[in-house]
Amino acid sequence: MDLSIKRLVLVDMDMEHLRAFLFLAKRGNFSEAARDMNISQPSLSKKIRRLEDVLGAALFSRTTHQTSLTAFGRNFLEDARNLLDHSSKVMDRGQKLARGRAGAIRIGFTFSAIEMLSDVLPKFTEKESKFDIILEDMASNEQENALKTGRIDVGFMRQSQEEGLNFLPLTQEELVFLVPYDQDTIVSLKDLSRFNLPLVRFRKEFSQGIYERTEQILSDHIIQPHRILWFNETLSAIQVVRSGLACALIHRSSLSILSETEKKFTIHALQHPAARWEVGMATYDIGINPARDQFRKEFYQYIKNLHP
Repeated sequence: MDLSIKRLVLVDMDMEHLRAFLFLAKRGNFSEAARDMNISQPSLSKKIRRLEDVLGAALFSRTTHQTSLTAFGRNFLEDARNLLDHSSKVMDRGQKLARGRAGAIRIGFTFSAIEMLSDVLPKFTEKESKFDIILEDMASNEQENALKTGRIDVGFMRQSQEEGLNFLPLTQEELVFLVPYDQDTIVSLKDLSRFNLPLVRFRKEFSQGIYERTEQILSDHIIQPHRILWFNETLSAIQVVRSGLACALIHRSSLSILSETEKKFTIHALQHPAARWEVGMATYDIGINPARDQFRKEFYQYIKNLHP
């Protein structure tokens, strides 16, 4: 048989041929090996001859009373074991992937979800059948697009009214008004017009949701700060307030990284509907994605057990 044809045939061969080889190598007897495999002896003999023909050398030396491995057979034995073992692992992982018991889960998250995720996600990576969690930091509106296109499988984001979006509310986020400790006469946004202290705001590129909510709050209260300091990063914005240089409208979750002694400012709640919103888990039912579906199912059950 031509060598190139032999290679094609070998790739296409059933793993049963290798299993037959391993059974016979172990037993050294066609009759016993055939019985162990629950096939007829002629069928076993045919599989061995077929394998030898494809490989191009004899695997066994046969006598009337004994069947033993040739030198080539002994060298090939370990390779055959490794290949069958690898094949078994591949099939096992394939079945787990099909059932959603393994595989990568790409998760988008906002700052508002970090504390919640740090408590929950370890529960989904410590299991015997682990999910490979891949986290991506992105704003809620970016997550919506990423979910639609399949760039992420699950999003932890602000609630959206997008059609077809599955959303599980998990916690609440809010905008608060930060004022430096030494500015105790400023107790509300309206007081900004009486003082020459700038207001820290976040650019639309940082978070379209926070930008639009802040716009609505300032507009409804008819507030025009003397000066606005625009930021794209929360830690720098907080530090400006801690230094007494400005006030700020900021999402409360960003303050969780500070200890009580580090919070050198006063936190004022905002009495406005736009100041509060739900944060939760979002998914789209796009395409066949067993890992996503299983993760969502287990996550729903986990939350249900927390709040029966």
